[in-house]
Amino acid sequence: MARICILAGASILANCDNSSSTESDPLQINGDPTPEQLVAQEAATTLRTGFATPNPDGTFDSSLTTILKGGYRDDAGNGYAFELGRDGTAFSALVELLPETDLGALPATGIATMRGEYQVIEVGKSDGDVRDYGEPVATSGRLTLRADFDFATLQGSDGTLNIDGTFDGQSLSGAAYFNARAAELSGRIGSEHAVGIF
Repeated sequence: MARICILAGASILANCDNSSSTESDPLQINGDPTPEQLVAQEAATTLRTGFATPNPDGTFDSSLTTILKGGYRDDAGNGYAFELGRDGTAFSALVELLPETDLGALPATGIATMRGEYQVIEVGKSDGDVRDYGEPVATSGRLTLRADFDFATLQGSDGTLNIDGTFDGQSLSGAAYFNARAAELSGRIGSEHAVGIF
């Protein structure tokens, strides 16, 4: 069995590698930070990420002050919502499937090829000329995944995003790797479609 589908991936990564795990007061900086101020900001950066239930308006109760929100919904109501928040040097990144997401029953056996688009939003520490401190930057791409219903796996890579998922019934779990950085994968899968978040 081979079917074509859309994989919609809501990916929220905060680039906070090597960040301090202790809370500190946000720095008060007017205008662009000096190199010394930027070092202090990045040392004080904290991050809270997770899956959370969105409100009807697509916001999340546990988010910090919203700096970016969005999502995806297909004609059947399947999709996800995400929200990035910030308060000084503290960042939050929350994502969840829309409650009405239902992709139908799984086949008992077979393989499906699923093709679709993904989007990754990064925010947090600076990254040279690519991203200023606290600036949300989006990366989009197309991905082909192989769903094996005999072994309950969903896998594929485009070189930037690697999906290594398993499923139990319609519930998808596993790991996603964006530029080799790991994130927890969650979502739903049916015979012809999958919606993944991480």
